[in-house]
Amino acid sequence: MSDSALAAPAALINVTTPLETVHLLWSVLREEGHHAAVLRAAELAAAGVTWQLHADLHASAGRFEEAYHSASQAQAEAGGARHARLALFADALARAEVARHHSEIAVAAQPLATTLEWIVWLINGCGAHSAAAHMLRAYRERAPHDPRAPWWLAISLGALGGAGGAGGASGPGAREERRAALASAYSLDPAVDPALPLQFVLALREVRDWTAVEHVCREALARNPADAEMAWQLSHAQWQCNDAAAAEATMRAANAASPGNADVLAAIGFYLCEQARYEDSAAMLREALAVNPHAVTPAVDLADLDLRHGAWASGWKRFEARLARDDREPNNIVSVMARLCPRWQGEALAGKTLVVHSELGNGDDIHMVRYVPQLADRVRQEGGRLVLCVRKSLHALLTRFYADCVSIEDGPLGAPDYSLPIMSLPLVLDLQPEQVRGDAYLHADPDKVSAWREQLRRQTPQARLHVGLVWAGSPTHRRDEKRSIARATLEPLLSLADVIFYSLTPGRAADVAVLTAQGYRVYDMTAQYHAGFDDVAAHLGALDALVTVDSAPLHLGGALGRPVLAMLDHVSHWAWGNEEAQPWYDSVELFRQPEPGHWAPVIERVTARLQALMATGASSVESSHAAHPAVIG
Repeated sequence: MSDSALAAPAALINVTTPLETVHLLWSVLREEGHHAAVLRAAELAAAGVTWQLHADLHASAGRFEEAYHSASQAQAEAGGARHARLALFADALARAEVARHHSEIAVAAQPLATTLEWIVWLINGCGAHSAAAHMLRAYRERAPHDPRAPWWLAISLGALGGAGGAGGASGPGAREERRAALASAYSLDPAVDPALPLQFVLALREVRDWTAVEHVCREALARNPADAEMAWQLSHAQWQCNDAAAAEATMRAANAASPGNADVLAAIGFYLCEQARYEDSAAMLREALAVNPHAVTPAVDLADLDLRHGAWASGWKRFEARLARDDREPNNIVSVMARLCPRWQGEALAGKTLVVHSELGNGDDIHMVRYVPQLADRVRQEGGRLVLCVRKSLHALLTRFYADCVSIEDGPLGAPDYSLPIMSLPLVLDLQPEQVRGDAYLHADPDKVSAWREQLRRQTPQARLHVGLVWAGSPTHRRDEKRSIARATLEPLLSLADVIFYSLTPGRAADVAVLTAQGYRVYDMTAQYHAGFDDVAAHLGALDALVTVDSAPLHLGGALGRPVLAMLDHVSHWAWGNEEAQPWYDSVELFRQPEPGHWAPVIERVTARLQALMATGASSVESSHAAHPAVIG
């Protein structure tokens, strides 16, 4: 966000106490505590600096007797400046109400230009965004038509990041306040800062207000048609409203206004893919790569198209471009492994240790872990060792599949010689479509399955069918809004008589509570998932079927051989092809949207499929063979 430098007001402020000294005491107060700050203020006073700072520190902490004693030794000064310091010090002590009170007094007691100068110093010179937020709220009451106030407030709240702070930026209301401040600044003067329109759009995206996003973007593009960033934001809103064709047109207009931008070309290619215009998409992605051969996104998207259409020789190789991303956090497993050892490029492994590690999502790990034993055999034949390193949530489950397995969080990783991201296994093994088998390869803990079955029998003895349910994936996924389903859309499915549904996704308790209050038979038992996916697998083993969107439980159910009804968006992940057949899991049936955003036909078909399953009279809760793989139909 372009908040690094605010334009300082023309008026200058005459301060009794140098701001550098105030900043010093504020820093000591925050980092070392009140006692240390008071001692430093006493040292400064002994050296000739006013005792008023010593008094302010005591007053900000509510120690008024000590404050009075120190103030009696100081020269009188204007009340506005003193109250501004009191607000700053009180904020550092997390006394939010005191900081708010003194901010209001300071603003009322001094000229507005003086307050603005102090706010600029708080933000730019001090980095005291929490204290600045208090002062800006008070300033806005006095100058409601100044667009700088809400804009700077949004900057301060954004800098606090909702991570806490006495400025009131923590909690569920923080983002709402920032969004309201951005809206106010934009309505007063959208040109108060060049960064405002984009920041406002990003805030609107958080609440999925696509109509407002489109309005702001169109106004920005009217001023600057070549603004590729705002064009992309507009296209994203159009795509979210299931109009990929309009999104494509928006990015083509941006390309016409300023040709030769690889990111713009890649976006056009993406939106063509979202319309299932795969050949046109591939051509546009190649054009983007011609402009920038090192661009990661179009390379990965083109790899997806290759894999979708069975061109795996080129697809797996091109898919390696994902590893060139430069936006990973330092604690990301790919970053950690890159620091620990070099990536394996086919070197001899005699006497060496190769770590194959988690990389993308949990579903991707479950999907590709099937090929670990194949590579491990090859490594052993060379005289080396392959260690599987996965997220802790997968460790218990995958250790049963491959014994030499450690968790990323707990280790021990030791000192491996080489590493290999798990999604690179198909490239290393030269995997081809005809080599894929759909047999089950993971197994749930049979004792846990029995315990789950008994619990379900006791809890819902009247149910004829017990069904797992996943209607949303990880919100950080690029296409999560496309693959996830709104709760209301599920109503025909949830209305099935004698069927009990179990949410398998932790963190959905609030959604389940709403569904339960509406009378639907949906349970959330994810609090019992103490061992991550190992417990999810056991729960699945006790159920009759799983109904899920494209997320990790889909892969888990398929890998376990459990009956899975997979609800796919129109385009979906490359692994599911373009129709309703896939080679990866024999027990998985696909139900694809006929058009983007049209979930109703999918829900209708899945509901009918469950009714057919119910008609067979089979129930895993009543069966002693529930832990074994089962196939629908």
